[in-house]
Amino acid sequence: MLLLWILFASCSAAKRLSLLEIEIEAKLKRLNKPALKTIKSEDGDIIDCVDIYKQPAFDHPALKNHTIKMMPDFLLESQNSSTEEASESRTVIFQTWQKSGSCPKGTIPIRRILKEDLLRAASLDGRFAQKPPAVFKNSTTAFNLNFINPNESKIYVPENRSAAYLVTMGYNYIGAEADINVWNPRVQLPGDFTTAQIWLKTGNGPDFESIESGWTVNPNFYGDARTRLFAYWTKDSYKSTGCFDLACSGFVQTASQAVLGAAFEPVSSEDGPQYVFNFGMFWEDSGRWWLRIKNNVPVGYWPAELLGNLKHSATLVEWGGQVFSGQVKKQSPHTATGMGSGDFADGKWGNAKLSTYSKMEKSNVVIVMLVLWVLCVSCTKAGKLSPLEIEIEAKLKLLNKPAVKTIQSEDGDIIDCVDIYKQPAFDHPALKNHTIQMMPDFLLESQNSSTEEASESRTVIFQTWQKSGSCPKGTIPIRRILREDLLRAASLDRFGRKSPALSIPNAGGSLFIPENRSSSYLVTLGYNYIGAQADINVWNPKVKMPDDFTTAQIWLKNSNNPYFESVESGWMVNPKLYGDGATRFFAYWTRDSYRSTGCFDLTCSGFIQTGQAVLGGTIGPISSPFGPQYEINVGMFLDPNTGNWYLKLKNNIAVGYWPAEILNSLRHSAILVEWGGQVSSTNIKKETPHTETTMGSGDFASGRYSNACFMRGVRIMDYSLKLKYPDPVTAMADEPYCYSSLNEVKYGVEPIFYFGGPGRSPPYCP
Repeated sequence: MLLLWILFASCSAAKRLSLLEIEIEAKLKRLNKPALKTIKSEDGDIIDCVDIYKQPAFDHPALKNHTIKMMPDFLLESQNSSTEEASESRTVIFQTWQKSGSCPKGTIPIRRILKEDLLRAASLDGRFAQKPPAVFKNSTTAFNLNFINPNESKIYVPENRSAAYLVTMGYNYIGAEADINVWNPRVQLPGDFTTAQIWLKTGNGPDFESIESGWTVNPNFYGDARTRLFAYWTKDSYKSTGCFDLACSGFVQTASQAVLGAAFEPVSSEDGPQYVFNFGMFWEDSGRWWLRIKNNVPVGYWPAELLGNLKHSATLVEWGGQVFSGQVKKQSPHTATGMGSGDFADGKWGNAKLSTYSKMEKSNVVIVMLVLWVLCVSCTKAGKLSPLEIEIEAKLKLLNKPAVKTIQSEDGDIIDCVDIYKQPAFDHPALKNHTIQMMPDFLLESQNSSTEEASESRTVIFQTWQKSGSCPKGTIPIRRILREDLLRAASLDRFGRKSPALSIPNAGGSLFIPENRSSSYLVTLGYNYIGAQADINVWNPKVKMPDDFTTAQIWLKNSNNPYFESVESGWMVNPKLYGDGATRFFAYWTRDSYRSTGCFDLTCSGFIQTGQAVLGGTIGPISSPFGPQYEINVGMFLDPNTGNWYLKLKNNIAVGYWPAEILNSLRHSAILVEWGGQVSSTNIKKETPHTETTMGSGDFASGRYSNACFMRGVRIMDYSLKLKYPDPVTAMADEPYCYSSLNEVKYGVEPIFYFGGPGRSPPYCP
C-alpha cells in the first residue's frame, strides 16, 4: 500500500510538472516573437531581431489596426549638461549587446524572455513583469502629495516603496528629460528592485496614470544584478495595466539600436569616472508619448489608445530614485537595498547620484538645468509648506484664470471676469491653436414655448450673480473655485467629474444600465440628431447624502453602451461640488462615459464659453407647489460645418460650445436624446436603504402641473435644420417606485413630460 501511495504521489507530481511546462511554453510563445536574426550578448542576454509589425505591442486589442509612426513630428535638441564631466561621459555609455551585432532594417531588437525568468515570477498570470499595485495607507509624513480629511479617508502614501525625488506640479506638462548618473546599487532581498528614473503622471492618488523610464537593478525580473534600461507604463496605478519593457502588449518600439531591458556599461564608480545617460519623454499632438534616449534616439512610444487623461498631458513630473521592498517604511529591519550610488545625497560629486533635468510646459517651454543632490523624502523638515498645500495651490492656479474684474455675488459666489482667450478651455492640448467661433445664425432661431404660462415664466428667471454687476466686453464670467471646493472632493484628479458609468452586472442582454444612477426620462432614438431643447421646470430638490447629486437635464449621446459620448445641460443640486444646496445651471461632457474625459462646467479644459451666463451659477426664482412655476429654456445644437455643439439659453443667449476637437463620433451627430432627471448616489438600485435624495420637485410624475417637475417645448433638430417634436418618443424610469415618469398626451395639446420623486418612501421604495 505504501509503495502504491508513493508511486501515485510521484505520478501526480509529474503530472503537475507537465501542466506547468505547458503553461510556461505557452507563455514564452506569446512573449517571444519569431526572430529574423538572433544576437548572443556577452552579458548572457539573447537579443531577437523581430519584424517591427510583429512586436508584442500588437497583441493589445486597442492596437489591432494601429499603424506605426516611425519618427516623432518633432526631434528636440538635447540640452547640454551643466558639468563638463557629464557632457564627456554621455558619449561613451552604451548597451552591452551592441558589441555583438546589430539588427537588420525593418526589425527591432527585443530581449528574449527565458524559462528561468518565468520560474522566478510569483505567478504566470497578468502580474508577470508588473510592479505590485500601489496600495496606499495612512501616514503622518510631511511629504504627502494628496490631501484628504484623515477622519474620512486615507492620505496617499504607497506601501512597499521608498522614493527620493524632485517633483513639479501645477501645469500641463508635455515633456520631461534628465541626464541620469548611472550606478550599480546593491539589491539585498530577493523581491527587491531599485531604480533611477523619470515619472510623468496624471494625479498622485490611488488612480494615477504614469509613464516611466530610467535605469533599474531588478534581479527578480531580469535574473542578474546588472544596471539596465527600462520603460514602464500604467493606466491604473499598477493594478492591472502596463509592465516593464515589452513584457506585455502596449509600448510600440521603433528603434533598432536600443533594447529595453538591456544592460548598460560602463557604470560610475566612487571617486572615479561619472557616467550619465540622457532620458526624455515627450508628448505629440496625436496623444502618443515618445521615449527618447541619448543623441535624439526615439526608442518608441506609448500610443494614445493605451492612455486616459495622460493622452492629453501630464500634471505631475518626478525625477529621482525608488526602492521597492517589503521591508521599507517599517521600524525594523529595513532592507539593505541601495538607491542611486548607495551613498546619501549630501555626498560629494562622484559619490551621490546626480541628475540634470528639464521640463516642458504646455503654454510655453521652460528649460531648467541644475545639479540635483537628491533629497530624502523622509528627511523633509517640518515647517515647510506641505505638499498638500502645494498641490492645492497649484490646482487653484490652474483652474482660476487671472481676472480683469471680480464680482461678489449675494449668494456667496465669486465671479471672475476672465479674458475670453485665457479661459480654461485653452489648457486642452487639442485646442492649442483654436480660434473662438460664434454661434451660427441658423441655430439662433428659438422655438416659442407651447403654453402661455411658460412664456411668461421664462422672462423672469435669472442667475443671482447678475444682480451684483456684469463683465466687460472681451471677458467671460467664471465662478471661482475655492480651496474648500477642492477639500470636499474625493481626490484632485476626480474634482468636477462624475463617477464612471459602470454597467450593473447581469443587467440582461445588451441593455446598458449604469450603476449608482437612477433616471426618469423621455427618450428618442433611431435618427441622426443635431439638436435638442426643452423648457425645464426649475425646482430645488433635497440632497440627503454627502456624495449625492440630482439633476433635471437634456442628454445628447452617440450611443447607449458602456463607452458613450455625451453633451449635457440643465439644472442641478450638487452640494459636494458647489458647497451648498442651491439650484444651479450646469453643463457636462464626456467622450468615454465619464471614465477620464470631461467635467462639470469649466472645471477642466474643453468647453469654450462665449456668453455671459455663468456655468455653475445659481438660478432663480424657484417653483413651489401650487405656486408660480418657473422654467429655463436649454438647447444644444450641432453646427454640421464645424462639428461644434453649441449650448444656448432663453432668448437666444449663447453660452458657448463643445468644440469638435474634443469629440469623436458626436461631432457628426447624436443618435440618442434624453430629457429628464437623474439622481447619482451609491444608495440606489439596492434592496435597502435607498437614498432620500429627491428628483425634480420631490413629487412623483403623477402629481402633474404645479406639483411634479415637468419639461415642455420638447424639440429635436435633424439635418432638415427644423425644430420638431420627437417621434417616436418613450417615457422611462429606472426605479419607477422611487422616481417616476409620465408623458401626458392630450388631444389637441402638445404633450408635457413629468418626472421625479422622493427617493426612499417605504414601503414602495424602502
